[in-house]
Amino acid sequence: MSPRTEAPAPLNDSKMWRRLKARLHPDAGGSEALFVFATAVEESLGEGGGRSCSDCRRGSRREEPEPRIVHEDGRVPFPASADFAALTTRALEVAEEVGGVVTIPLKQLRNCQAMPHLDHEQRRGASYKQLAAIGHIVGMSKRERGEWYRLAESIPLSQRHAGHIIAAAKKAGAA
Repeated sequence: MSPRTEAPAPLNDSKMWRRLKARLHPDAGGSEALFVFATAVEESLGEGGGRSCSDCRRGSRREEPEPRIVHEDGRVPFPASADFAALTTRALEVAEEVGGVVTIPLKQLRNCQAMPHLDHEQRRGASYKQLAAIGHIVGMSKRERGEWYRLAESIPLSQRHAGHIIAAAKKAGAA
């Protein structure tokens, strides 16, 4: 009896890419070089269209277009057409659903409002340096920081969100 094998995930499956990169991330004990390589492969596949392995064999494409995700080195992958207010609401919902130390920073977003003059920060993914700084400010362990990065990617958090969290944490520390 042969072991049952699952069909491969589509090459553009963001959940699988997040899982892979979470394991490769240096904070999770992975290699920085492999993390950067996997990110580059993900980006190159994203530009080629959303094809699964079975689609490659058949030569067909999906009918519905995938939302365009902007990938920048050292930043959370971010949807080009993201609605800042909707992402803020999503972050607050996630904070209530998940709980734990990794959601403490998300609760700081309660009073984070969209600001037109900061649109460039609201349309760009948070940097991993910002996320690491937040993790250290809150006192997250290495494992918790890995969870924090995955959570920030799943929402996804913008540069503005991360900046707001850092400012709120500094203000609370000064008080």
